[in-house]
Amino acid sequence: MSNTHNLCDKQSTHSKYGQYPLYFQLTFTVFVILSFAWSTLMFLLWPGMQAFGIGAAMTGEVLLASFPIVCWVMWGIMLAAAKKGIRISPIVLRISNRWLYAFFPAVLGLGKLCGVDKDRISQSLIALINHLVELNLYKVPAERVLLLTPHCLQQSDCVHKVTTDVHNCKRCGRCQVGELLDIADTYGCHFVVVTGGTLARMMIKKIRPKAIVAIACERDLVSGMNDVFPIPVVGVLNERPCGPCCNTRVDTKRIQAVVERLINGY
Repeated sequence: MSNTHNLCDKQSTHSKYGQYPLYFQLTFTVFVILSFAWSTLMFLLWPGMQAFGIGAAMTGEVLLASFPIVCWVMWGIMLAAAKKGIRISPIVLRISNRWLYAFFPAVLGLGKLCGVDKDRISQSLIALINHLVELNLYKVPAERVLLLTPHCLQQSDCVHKVTTDVHNCKRCGRCQVGELLDIADTYGCHFVVVTGGTLARMMIKKIRPKAIVAIACERDLVSGMNDVFPIPVVGVLNERPCGPCCNTRVDTKRIQAVVERLINGY
């Protein structure tokens, strides 16, 4: 029964990575609403701007119209990159990353009105960012790759302080810290276990990675991927058979595959 339960948990986690179209659907609706509201604003402002002359009024309208136009252009670029597998320049990818996060609160609000769970929206955003990052992977030296995981992956009653030094892990097999340490040792990348966002930021500043493979829950991944911008991050959702923040699990095969892709650059 336990094996069946674990298999179901893994299959559920895998399915989350195919959900990025949801974010496109929600942002499309947000932009339709935004465009309508923006057009109404432009219509209401037009008489007042005419008092400064027709040239000034036209200039003001063009400047106002540029905002929704840029939003739709960015949405189209992102859709083309995600759906058609088109590689986009790192600069555009970084700008689009900022764009994704800028509208996340509005998307959450729309999702709440439509009855879409917050975690599902977060999973969709994470899946979309992962998809875009993996489409544009470049070769990263192994020593510039950081594997980052929260301490809840460690068995809760374990006495060995892996947050101080991950090599304190005895690789007993009770949790997956040992498996992740094996991956880090095999490929030569950094691996740290952190107690929270502050320590994570300190370790990132110390190691200065060019790419991060981060393991966490939806909320921590969304905020963490935003905090470390512009470093590319591939987020991997953890599994929570014992509830949040306690004896969590992760698909180590996916972690290994992501690390391999980062190092080999394909």
